[in-house]
Amino acid sequence: MNSILTATEDLIKEYRLKLGEKIRLVREQSGYSQEQLAALMKVNRSTISKIENGKFSITVDYLIRFSLALNYEFKVVEM
Repeated sequence: MNSILTATEDLIKEYRLKLGEKIRLVREQSGYSQEQLAALMKVNRSTISKIENGKFSITVDYLIRFSLALNYEFKVVEM
């Protein structure tokens, strides 16, 4: 059972990194710095950094904020 938990945690980390990379890419393509995006979203710049680096457990609320601030629709894809 411990190996299942470890595999699950590894998968979660992988998805956090992928999402963070996508957010960074969209932010950069939109021409925003982390600081500018943070101001638009009314969050700390460090929060943006942590999300982009996969070190923050992003909520749906944050994903919606990113979508609105970046004018980008993030979609959930079935696996």
